[in-house]
Amino acid sequence: MSETSGTGLPGTPTTLFQHALRLHRLTPDAPLVRSGEPFPGTKRRRRQPGQPFDPSRGVADAAKVLDAYFLDTRVSPRQLAIKLRDVPVSSRYSERIGAAALRASTARARETGRWLIRHGTDLAPVAVGLALLAEVGTVDDIRLIQTIGLLSNAFGPLAVRCLERLPGGVEALFWLAERVAAWGRVHKTVSYVVRRTSRL
Repeated sequence: MSETSGTGLPGTPTTLFQHALRLHRLTPDAPLVRSGEPFPGTKRRRRQPGQPFDPSRGVADAAKVLDAYFLDTRVSPRQLAIKLRDVPVSSRYSERIGAAALRASTARARETGRWLIRHGTDLAPVAVGLALLAEVGTVDDIRLIQTIGLLSNAFGPLAVRCLERLPGGVEALFWLAERVAAWGRVHKTVSYVVRRTSRL
């Protein structure tokens, strides 16, 4: 798929949210084909040889970038996304990133998380956006989280973390579980069973 496949201006990269939304509209009641992969711009974002994935280093780096961002109100979410673009962030929730969100203004953390999910063209900024909403998201974010969660191999665990903490999140998880396959579906089903069991 071209990065300009009918979304945005010519030459403008397709956001991962736009990519998920477009594929969801093609099959609104079924999982995305291949969980939405390959993502637009995959070649551009591929790590260079000799740069192995290191989520612990990536989480520390992302937390530092976030702390600096929240301390300087002149920095825009777009500038933050650029700084995060090549950080190797895990698809699982990180307490260090969550702590950075809690150290910031709730309103700014929420606004930033929403912007990164909706406008991010790279995996790391979108993952960080989800991690922020896992701490400060509201029910108004459910549809946004569900849509990006359709890219379940990349964002399944973080989407689950966000939804299970929100009022109405169980129903939202059911909706998402019906529209993801393979690993993402297993993760969401297990999460729901654990929640139900803990209430007994």
